[in-house]
Amino acid sequence: MSEFSFSFEGNLAFKPELEITKSGQMLCRLRVAHNRRRKVGGDWVDTAPMWAQVTVWGELAERCAELSKGDTVVVRARDDLNVWAFTRPDGTPGGLLEVTAENVSVSMRFTGALPVPSDRPAGDAWDPATAEPEAERELQAA
Repeated sequence: MSEFSFSFEGNLAFKPELEITKSGQMLCRLRVAHNRRRKVGGDWVDTAPMWAQVTVWGELAERCAELSKGDTVVVRARDDLNVWAFTRPDGTPGGLLEVTAENVSVSMRFTGALPVPSDRPAGDAWDPATAEPEAERELQAA
């Protein structure tokens, strides 16, 4: 089996849209702009952005809904890509990339990260001697 890997970085152009499908699944839509800069004659020049419509499912969708417009994200896409061509108002061609996210993470290229409280169990996940809170309760009850 071959592996497909496609990832890109960009900024959220709008606040993420969280929906619940008729079957009860969480779905989040992200509109991401990948801004391209090129060096021309020693000067940096901005070109038209590459737009991506990202669909995120499940628990990851719920977490993505906490993102904000302007956040820089890294998207790792699955292999179900679609490209839609369009013409900009100035007559130049453009394209919209549609992807389904396998993972979305916040980029720290231009900013740092702040710790977020988590409901994960305390302890070192890499230390097999660290007991899970539920296991400790079972041991105490016995």
